[in-house]
Amino acid sequence: MTGFSTFMAVGALGLALASPLAAETYRISYFQQDGETTVVAGRWFAEQMAERTGGRIEFDFFTGSVLFPPKAHLQSIGAGVVQEGSQNSGYTPSELPLSNALSSYGFLQPDPTTMGAAYADWVMHDPAAQDEYLSQNVVPVGGFSTPNYPIICNTRQPVTSLEQFRGLKIRWPGGASAKLTQDLGAIPVNIPGNEIYQALQNGSIDCAGILAAWLNIDNSLEEVSRSTTVLDWVGSYISPAQNWNRDFWTSMSAEDRALVFELAARTQAKIQIRFNTDSQKALETAAANGHQVVEPDDSIRQAVAQWVDDGVGDMAGVARDTYGVADPEALFASFAPYVEKWTALVEGMEDRNDEDAFTQLLLDNLYNDLDPAAYGTK
Repeated sequence: MTGFSTFMAVGALGLALASPLAAETYRISYFQQDGETTVVAGRWFAEQMAERTGGRIEFDFFTGSVLFPPKAHLQSIGAGVVQEGSQNSGYTPSELPLSNALSSYGFLQPDPTTMGAAYADWVMHDPAAQDEYLSQNVVPVGGFSTPNYPIICNTRQPVTSLEQFRGLKIRWPGGASAKLTQDLGAIPVNIPGNEIYQALQNGSIDCAGILAAWLNIDNSLEEVSRSTTVLDWVGSYISPAQNWNRDFWTSMSAEDRALVFELAARTQAKIQIRFNTDSQKALETAAANGHQVVEPDDSIRQAVAQWVDDGVGDMAGVARDTYGVADPEALFASFAPYVEKWTALVEGMEDRNDEDAFTQLLLDNLYNDLDPAAYGTK
């Protein structure tokens, strides 16, 4: 036994020896650190599942790399080492080419609330989108979008011009922003979020494309950086909020899966609203602490606008040549109606950060037309 199979077997044995679990206790693993937005909402979900089922479905909750590295989460969930967890589709482009091929679409509709809901709707309703996950033995549920990304830098001077931008080593989790970075003359570096602090500290990267909350709320990157440039580039929306092991999912009753849908709608609302509000709060806190928060000048803005006008970095060509999507236009056409639908729904909200209202909107327009007896089971 070699490679990933050996890793999984040893990891499972070590977990069993270190922390014996009762038969009715299951496992969730999020690769993010404690306190991060998706972890906070995920813990709420796990607590609610235990309470609403009278302890019949109860989870031990693991974060970071306690069980396995971030890039191994998709495989680990599919293998049943955990019953549910987070994964970043940008870390596994070969396994999830359709989701990754949509990462540029956010430059056409940059609103995070809209894109998070649109992706969740698409991945749970489009047959090809579902099959991509089911082929990994994973059932996708829900979605979210991070806020649009700044770059958090340890450069001597704040990065405001295209000339300063060129040649920098900038962390991205893959996707469209990495392609844009490369096309503008910088060097994209794909490392997991939990490696950013050290990479900025030791200078192996110059900047990190990550949500602003990582400055001082979800993490403490303010300690190892000098400035933040508010690029407002598209955030990460191409990953489900929840990823369920398919065998465990099918073992649950239809009633339990209906409960998952009910709680997942509120979990998604909690994630999106906290993302929406924490970004500006983090920037204001950093600036008050003497951290320089700057805007890009026209040389960067115009270069980005031209990149979008020229085909969003050859979005169709990247989908075809990088991700192996045979008919990119058909993929984009399958996604567009969901973006249009959620653009109208979100714009129609009085307050998109009203948790009850957003939860109900998600239930009425996404979750309630799914059949919990059938979804993900066939």
